[in-house]
Amino acid sequence: MKAAKIYGLILFSLCLAPAARAQFVSVSVGRLFPQSLAAPTTAVSPWFALPARSDFSPSAIIAVDAGIGVLPFLGAGLHYSYSRPELILRRSDAFGSSARVDLGANTLTFDARVHSPYAFGFRAYGFAGAGFTRFALNVKNRVEVPFPSGTPGDITSPVFTYGGGLEKKLTRLLRAKLEVRDYLTPISDKLFQPGGAWHRVAVVGGIVLGK
Repeated sequence: MKAAKIYGLILFSLCLAPAARAQFVSVSVGRLFPQSLAAPTTAVSPWFALPARSDFSPSAIIAVDAGIGVLPFLGAGLHYSYSRPELILRRSDAFGSSARVDLGANTLTFDARVHSPYAFGFRAYGFAGAGFTRFALNVKNRVEVPFPSGTPGDITSPVFTYGGGLEKKLTRLLRAKLEVRDYLTPISDKLFQPGGAWHRVAVVGGIVLGK
């Protein structure tokens, strides 16, 4: 993950901070655990076959959230995250076709949030939302014909997200947080056939500025 992107996200969050009254801004970093997928082998011809496996490696993730309170325990927020998991795609054709691909995943969602009252300086929260993820594909190496229809370009997919976490009050306007978030999206058949639902679970920690 490029340092310039990380610094840009942090600067973006700090620029939003002066507007925080009933609002909040947070920056988090952590680890993304994408689901690996496997399908039964079904060869149509020596040149085209369903993938035997699509293995996605864990990666670092950085996220920025900004939102506003609607009611005392309800709020709405905008969530952005960036990660770069690696995909190893193996097809079941006669040639052992495979590819190693970096997936630069930019995700933007609009979330509804609910949180509990504080107890001993802690409060729990949950959220659910929807948006989209844009995957930028960087094919690092390939063997034979891993993409029968040609190398795919960027892919945009809808995403549903949900999860929750725990916040610890540090000062009146500063909190630490630990969060678990699942990104659920229909995976493109260019990356896995026959498609289906795909989970990416993120575990992050960070700071929250605002109320």
